[in-house]
Amino acid sequence: MPSGQTSVDHNPQPSDPEDGWPTIKLPAYPFLGDTSTDFGEHIAGEMAVAHNVIIRSINSLWHSAALIPPKGHNDPTVLGYTGYALLTLKGLQEHHDSEEDVFFPALQRLGLNTMVEENVEQHRAFHDAMEELKAYLEGIQGGREVYEAQKMRKFLKEFADPLVKHLHDEIPTIRPEIMHKLDKAELDSISRALWNFHKSRGELFTTVPYLVTAHDRREAPNWPPIPGFLKWLAGKVLYRWHSSYWQFAPYNFSGEPQKFSGQK
Repeated sequence: MPSGQTSVDHNPQPSDPEDGWPTIKLPAYPFLGDTSTDFGEHIAGEMAVAHNVIIRSINSLWHSAALIPPKGHNDPTVLGYTGYALLTLKGLQEHHDSEEDVFFPALQRLGLNTMVEENVEQHRAFHDAMEELKAYLEGIQGGREVYEAQKMRKFLKEFADPLVKHLHDEIPTIRPEIMHKLDKAELDSISRALWNFHKSRGELFTTVPYLVTAHDRREAPNWPPIPGFLKWLAGKVLYRWHSSYWQFAPYNFSGEPQKFSGQK
């Protein structure tokens, strides 16, 4: 099993040419925390699970990159791969928008300015590389670029090295002993605001299948925090709208690990 699929402490190293990036060690295994009942106690664990979804998606893109044919946007494999990659970037952008638009401003109002400033600065550290990767992927889909594995991995590494460092570093800054210094009513208000943000931004035919297939169910069997029928619907109906994407996800709709083989 590659290092990108294991849990380690908050000290990720740049990826090996044949490896991925390390996932984040959870406060308990399996993680069963519920932020709707105690936001301060469980937000670090919830965030670690969400960050691992991002890391595993990137690891899957890293692995698959060398197996994608050097062709244009009309090739179905290229279309599926670039679509999944852009969906991963979109999910990351929405995750960080929820922090910068909702979570961090609330924490600043409660006096945690230094912590917020450090996390926002780390967001800036990978922003330009993320935009370059996005532009490359959109160029392939728009017919302005031809897919090249070496170029894809170059863009991916330049983006993912600082990103994964941030994803690890952020977790200790929101650990329970820090969050419990805040009033419970204030934390409950933050929890509701984050939930409403994600409901307003999520898309049924992409967000739900993406979360279901990028998450290790053994790690947190109750995650993602969406109704069970939607998780079931993802593998029965919702996947069909972007069916070429999900072969590049780290898990199938039954929750079993998978790797793109490059064979049809």
